[in-house]
Amino acid sequence: MTCCVRVQPPASLHRFQSRWRGLIGQFLTVLMMFGLATWYSQAAARGATDAQSATGTAGRAAAAVSRGKPASPQVMKILGMLYHRGGTLKNFTANLRVTIKHLRSGETDINLGKIWYENKKGHTRFDIHFSILAVDGAIARHHADHDIIFDGRWLIDRDGSAKIYRKIEIAPPGTHFNPLKLGQGPIPIPIGQRPATVLREFHVRLLKPVKTQPHLVVLKLIPRDPKAFTFLSLTFWINTELQLPISIRRVDPDGTPTLAAFSKIKINAAMHHSFHVSPPPSNAGWTISIQRARKEPGKANR
Repeated sequence: MTCCVRVQPPASLHRFQSRWRGLIGQFLTVLMMFGLATWYSQAAARGATDAQSATGTAGRAAAAVSRGKPASPQVMKILGMLYHRGGTLKNFTANLRVTIKHLRSGETDINLGKIWYENKKGHTRFDIHFSILAVDGAIARHHADHDIIFDGRWLIDRDGSAKIYRKIEIAPPGTHFNPLKLGQGPIPIPIGQRPATVLREFHVRLLKPVKTQPHLVVLKLIPRDPKAFTFLSLTFWINTELQLPISIRRVDPDGTPTLAAFSKIKINAAMHHSFHVSPPPSNAGWTISIQRARKEPGKANR
């Protein structure tokens, strides 16, 4: 069921609204970084069965690679570390900075915010809140008031500045939702993913280390099948002490680069966050869209 209340936003918001809508797509990079972008159901079937049966051993990983040279021992060690990190990451918070360079206009957007993530007994929730949008160094919105939330059932996109509220049911009652399951998102990410599965989908290269930061290693992932993903490459800067990526660079097919960086990261600390945002009143001039999951004929919820 979809419920909509539509109003025409002020003309002064059109340009920034367009930027924020583009940001939603670009920001999926950040969610995918931790294996969270799993609401793309059209990719759910591909690789899901293999992901469950694949193992993380170097021998099986090499066997899973259909083309190219087997991964180096250094790459296997890093992928193994990230795979095991998926089992110990219970929650984290971090400040977030997303930088997008628009090649056509030459402008650079810098989006500042914060992320909260929780994985409790296999149930994942997250909240990403953007508070500042800067365009070419000038603050365009100081109180952007934009949240992207998954509360365990619903994905909610609430843009207070543009007065847009979207709510999509991702995990209906009776279903099991595993946000770290490879194949449910368009970008498989190493966190919690078996090395064999990552290597089956990507060419993985270890880049030159950052001399000034000895605890950082850099991995570049290039899709084996360019048509299977909506990007040319992903580059991860991985902190081996935290055992997490702290930055990711995505390059789109048109060459557009997006860099997402985390700072002030807190892992597995006490967290008291609601992962909830109230819907706006229907008569408050908001565009409201609520979409429930559609049941597939002949298939029961698992």
